[in-house]
Amino acid sequence: KPKGALTTDSYLEALKSGRSFATNGPQVVFAVDGKEVGEVISLKSKKVNWTLSIYSPIAYETVEIFVNGKVVWSQKAENSIGVKTYSGSIIIPEGGWVTARVSGGKSEWPMMDSYPFAETSPFWFGQVGSTSKTTKIEAARKLLIALNVSEQRLLAGYGDNPIPNLLGHFAKARVKLENMINETQK
Repeated sequence: KPKGALTTDSYLEALKSGRSFATNGPQVVFAVDGKEVGEVISLKSKKVNWTLSIYSPIAYETVEIFVNGKVVWSQKAENSIGVKTYSGSIIIPEGGWVTARVSGGKSEWPMMDSYPFAETSPFWFGQVGSTSKTTKIEAARKLLIALNVSEQRLLAGYGDNPIPNLLGHFAKARVKLENMINETQK
């Protein structure tokens, strides 16, 4: 959502600032504590209200609100073609983010994808890029697992061919993730 006139610069600034959403059909307008996506939610309150309006030419199945990657509110959507508005409240954690997602359903005209999907960019708690300790550790651990699987596939694919630069990147990533876990646990 660019500020002012729509230009290439205003569009790119809005995208970089997180005033956006991704979709293959449903249009979503998500507000938390009276703010728009990409903005920061104050940590002063312990609980804030949200509203989510969905405009969709096709039926979708599920509406979800995520806080730090975990579903905190979900509803099955019946007769979801057209305009629907949902609302509720969320408890604010020590840091992190909140997004809204719409998904599921049949692929029908005018959508030309495997299923309907839309998700907002995040709102941030306290400051842009904030995290909660627990979520940060959990994410780093999951990334370490993915890194190990990727490295094994890399080694299998290259066989006996030397790949010191690639392995060096993997080693740096592993150290960074392990440090992130250790520092966050202190």
